[in-house]
Amino acid sequence: MNRKRQSTIVLRECKICEAPAQYSYYGVIACSPCKIFFKRNAERGQKVLKCNSDGHCEINSNNRYHCSYCRLMKCFTNGMQTEMLRSSLPKRKKKSEKEKMITNPVETTSTALVRLNQLEQFPTLNLLRSDQSTLDVDQWNLISNLSHCYDEHSGLSIGQTYMHEQNKLPHKLRYKCASVSELYQMMFNDAQLLYKNNRDFRCLSADDRSILLHSTLSHTVTLSSNFILFKIGLMNYPAYYDAVGIISHPSVISVAQRLASRLDVDIIAMKLFLAILSVSTVNYTVYSNIHPVNLSNIKQILDIQDRYIELAWRYLCYKYNHKETVKYFSNFIRLFITLTEGIVISQDVQWFTDAIDSVVQRTKQAVSIDDQTFSFSDVSPIFV
Repeated sequence: MNRKRQSTIVLRECKICEAPAQYSYYGVIACSPCKIFFKRNAERGQKVLKCNSDGHCEINSNNRYHCSYCRLMKCFTNGMQTEMLRSSLPKRKKKSEKEKMITNPVETTSTALVRLNQLEQFPTLNLLRSDQSTLDVDQWNLISNLSHCYDEHSGLSIGQTYMHEQNKLPHKLRYKCASVSELYQMMFNDAQLLYKNNRDFRCLSADDRSILLHSTLSHTVTLSSNFILFKIGLMNYPAYYDAVGIISHPSVISVAQRLASRLDVDIIAMKLFLAILSVSTVNYTVYSNIHPVNLSNIKQILDIQDRYIELAWRYLCYKYNHKETVKYFSNFIRLFITLTEGIVISQDVQWFTDAIDSVVQRTKQAVSIDDQTFSFSDVSPIFV
């Protein structure tokens, strides 16, 4: 029996050092050594660690111990989150309470009653009370899974390579139209994984998946791409905006600048917002000459929307206070409005519409092919 179980374990590749890995830690598939390394160094490592090669060390399973700085930077680049380190704190607290109960039987009954009362109050938790948000294990797992979907297609490595190559050029030759357009299209090519790796999306009917792809992919692709450009620092250069105006439309420049002013946000919150957008009924919100097609199971999709929005609210309440959480949601609404304005203008840009249509078709084909071989009862540990 044990041999049989061991043979069914699916090993993947650690995103940090490329060693065999099985589980997702802090939002990324990683091996145990890299998990422990990140846990020990995430909070203070960026301040105390140094690299003797200007941060350009190659990290793999053979040399991962040579440069701790570059190893930690690769952890962050691939999506490991310090916020997820905090999710283990309640577990340690529970353990200490258990030890107390064992050593002090007089307190056992009262402690148990308190816990029961807390569980009874949980369904009526008032989310408008600051510092009262709670995330259970299932919700942390969902955050990890959604974060994993985004990390797979984020294109941060593509963007960083682009910046590295551009910085080698003379100033007058940097960030030209051809290179910016090529960068956008490279990032668009990986956008399908945001949908393909989302189990909730895959559970929908083929018709509903098609409708959501056609109506939401332009929003998710544009937002994720601009978020990456903001993170790699490309939006700090005026030449970039000049190139955007030429390859799209001059009025897109002001839209891009307004987007840049709103993209300095919590990265996990951004991932959750992308997940919300991917299942949003924006085709009823944005005017189009094409009449929107009704979804066949709107209740199922609304349930997913509610779950994702509640998850985002709880996470932000967990990390910030009520006032900051309201500001975040307000900022995301303004971000969506600005994003929509840019997409409406870009509907007349041929390369943009062609790129979106191409990604939609490839995503539909990829999900359809996977449906023939994928069984939801046989999922990898990342979806546990």
